[in-house]
Amino acid sequence: MAQEQLKQVTPSRGLTTPCEEEAGKVKVVYGVHALEASLAGRTVLSVRDALAQALNISPRAVALVNGQEVEGTHVLHPGELLEFVRYAGEKGTELTRVSRHTPNRDWMEKRYGLLGDGRPDLTIKGEVYDLYALLEVLGLAFEDIRPIDAHVMGEGLFALRYFDSEERSIVAYEFDADFHRASETIVHIEEWMGDDYYEFNWGAWCPWSL
Repeated sequence: MAQEQLKQVTPSRGLTTPCEEEAGKVKVVYGVHALEASLAGRTVLSVRDALAQALNISPRAVALVNGQEVEGTHVLHPGELLEFVRYAGEKGTELTRVSRHTPNRDWMEKRYGLLGDGRPDLTIKGEVYDLYALLEVLGLAFEDIRPIDAHVMGEGLFALRYFDSEERSIVAYEFDADFHRASETIVHIEEWMGDDYYEFNWGAWCPWSL
């Protein structure tokens, strides 16, 4: 899906050497989604518009280039890292950046419980959503995503936990009653599997039936 969207922002060109091809690449990251492509010379806004659906980029996300917030008119240069991030705030605290660098298994299980211990569905504004329906409404219904459980975190705050087989990670995705993302926690599956992680045939997808 992302590759099709990239055609809109990647200029067609003649043959290039491997070094020239590599030199024009920019890495784009949003949450668990990441890709690298020849986007040098394009503006942040043009890349955002083309990849908004493919990467599920929130309209509220801000653009950072190499860690610094930039305007949509910023022209991307080879080797830069373009990130789209949300800022999440809690009562009585300052706004903090939602980071892809995440806590460990212990932290996740203290906040959300053991894997599978949560709810099989959520009732939000009078509507009942099972785990797969939640993936759909949150824009996370990709073939490499398997839902695990759901949680009520507080008034108007919910969480969906799922396994991302492409990233080989457990993700806790918190959102509000309007299904806007509040935060995202990502922990690598190795913390649950231990040494079995290195022996498992990942070409066969996930080691568990969640």
